[in-house]
Amino acid sequence: MRVSVVLLLFSISCAEFQRGDDQPAPEDVQPRLNRIQNQSHVERPELLTDQTTVQFDVWTELRELRDMVVEQRVKLQYSERQIEDVKLLNKIFFFFLTDTPKVAFSFGSGVSGTLGPFNADTVLVFRKELINIGNAYSPITGVFTAPLRGVYFFRVNVFGSSTYWTGGNLFKNQEQIFHLSDYPDEGRNEYASNGVSLLLEKGDLVYVTHLAGRQIYDHNFDNHCTFNGFLLFPM
Repeated sequence: MRVSVVLLLFSISCAEFQRGDDQPAPEDVQPRLNRIQNQSHVERPELLTDQTTVQFDVWTELRELRDMVVEQRVKLQYSERQIEDVKLLNKIFFFFLTDTPKVAFSFGSGVSGTLGPFNADTVLVFRKELINIGNAYSPITGVFTAPLRGVYFFRVNVFGSSTYWTGGNLFKNQEQIFHLSDYPDEGRNEYASNGVSLLLEKGDLVYVTHLAGRQIYDHNFDNHCTFNGFLLFPM
């Protein structure tokens, strides 16, 4: 840029020298020299614009990369937490599968024909064993004894004759938990069924009573009347 200015000044000086008598006064030359010098120091607007655009693009890319790194770090932390949760669940499941007692029973009435009616409520003993893991249910007394503190699920199904009401009650110790009953509609046999989840302490007793004046009907191989229960989880 400086060489160009010098050459330009030299050319102007030569031209002015050759003009002879038409040479302008010194006061006319100086303003022109000042304008040329000023122009040599002025940045081209398009160069400034290009530099600004490049800088803006670089900062935009850097911000996007920073945001991407932050997002990936958050996702990584979330994935690590998920992995830890899965490990914890695996430990819990392994504990349940290995150390938790297995408790489940299902018994049919063992009745072939009708049972009842009786003059008073009696414990309904389900004698036909379908499954009795843990041996917590007694087919002799008809009573389930909780082997440990936990939440258990119980379900009772009874089938009535075509002439009598059918039904019963589920008890926890001396407390009635639920009632089930049905009446034969137009001479047809009817089912009554109910279920419940209970928090039991070790040694709690659960059993079904056969209501006075009621009758059940079953075939030994059909298992219409059943008493079922199992441990959901210990507490």
